[in-house]
Amino acid sequence: SSSKLKKKATKTQEAKKILKKKFKVNTKIVFTEDGELVQQWPPVQKSSLANVDEEDDASGINLDKVKEILREEDKFDKEEYRKKIKEKHR
Repeated sequence: SSSKLKKKATKTQEAKKILKKKFKVNTKIVFTEDGELVQQWPPVQKSSLANVDEEDDASGINLDKVKEILREEDKFDKEEYRKKIKEKHR
């Protein structure tokens, strides 16, 4: 009789199933009529160090590498912010 009773899957179990299948969840991509990319969420990392970090799969998190990646990403973010403010002032 115990085989007939099925347990309800919890949210964590469902999330683990999705992670195993490698679905991309919580993403949003907006295109124009011409098919050009307008907006993507979450934003893609632009730094070259981020690409190298993905290839190097060591155990644990290297904090020094992460700090360097974030510093480079900040440079790109500041540049985009400056462009946005310049457009606003025009």
